[in-house]
Amino acid sequence: MKPRVTTALYQSAARAWLTLAALSFLLPVRWRLALWLPLHLTLAGAVSTAISGAMQNFMLSLTASPDPPDLVVRAQFGLVTTGAALIAVGMPTATPWLTGAGGTAFVGAMALLGWMLWRAWRRALNVRHAVPLFAYGAAIGFVLLGGTLGALMGSREVSVAMYAQVRHAHLTANVLGWASLTVVGTLITLLPTALRVRMPKRRESLVVGLLVAGVALQVGGWLADLPWVLAAGGVAFAMGAVGFIGFVAAVLRTERRWAVPAAAFHMLAAFTWFVVGSIGLAIALFDGSAGADRYREVFLTAFVGGWLVQVLLGAWSYLLPMARPGHPTDRRRWLSVFEVAARVQVVLLNAGLLLLAGTGAGWVDPGLGRVGAALAFVGGGIALAKAWLFAAADWPADTDRSRAVWGE
Repeated sequence: MKPRVTTALYQSAARAWLTLAALSFLLPVRWRLALWLPLHLTLAGAVSTAISGAMQNFMLSLTASPDPPDLVVRAQFGLVTTGAALIAVGMPTATPWLTGAGGTAFVGAMALLGWMLWRAWRRALNVRHAVPLFAYGAAIGFVLLGGTLGALMGSREVSVAMYAQVRHAHLTANVLGWASLTVVGTLITLLPTALRVRMPKRRESLVVGLLVAGVALQVGGWLADLPWVLAAGGVAFAMGAVGFIGFVAAVLRTERRWAVPAAAFHMLAAFTWFVVGSIGLAIALFDGSAGADRYREVFLTAFVGGWLVQVLLGAWSYLLPMARPGHPTDRRRWLSVFEVAARVQVVLLNAGLLLLAGTGAGWVDPGLGRVGAALAFVGGGIALAKAWLFAAADWPADTDRSRAVWGE
């Protein structure tokens, strides 16, 4: 399957999942299990589907290896979609066998993605990009573990005494391991590409190694109930996140001819959430499970909303137009569509998330937290709407800003 076809298939489905996640907030709280359903539709649906498709394209580009068989790609897509859907039905309806079946399908999808990565490396004509590929491999390893733990919890195979620890390990493996490691590995090439500058001559192996070790220690600390291991994992992960600032700074220092596009604004804002959230998590984990529970709302705001959803919206702003076949003039117009109200959407989204994080930390009145949620929905909604409608012919995309970013 050609990369453009893969992008169209997976990213269209991911946009549908993220739209459903937003709409799920309209359901009664008891139907959506408070935040569980929106989070599931976002992480297992939108983020995991988008990563599954994008990782295939990036691994092929980085290794210059041949495309995987169409049947395997379609099977992977079918399994990740079916798995997320079955879990989304099984949990709210309290149907353990359905949730377990969905978890099994999801883990099978990730195993196929792991096979594709192994195949790409084994057939690689280019082996110079080992660091992002290592990040991808570690991310897949963590999601296999996190998905298995989720399937066991959903099918009620986890004892009451262990449930809280397993839930923490599941969230850590999926959010910090699977999603975050994949995004970090991708930003090594995607951020310079979106800014149209040379990739800095830096090897981020230590940074990725610290992030991987941090996730492994945290998951191990949760499962083995070892608070000192948990705290060490938080510190290691935060050190990796802070260490990645050097790479981002090197990219921003590189001379460029063009203004910063909407895609990069979102990526840079998302990275800020990642660093600050990681430092806050490290501090919280010094108090073990009690600290993690207090930090939960801030964790979800920083890592899910500020980091993963925002970087996904930013990536779509660049990857969707670039993957669409057409004349260069058409592609420039499609890219320019994402510059319409770009600064407004970035400010609204991040201002709203700041208010939500402040509410979660107890620093902001809950009423302002509701205002923050509204602002974040409006800012994110503008970006998501453009991801759906960017190819419409009558968009007024020819502005001074669009010309400053993408040229005449």
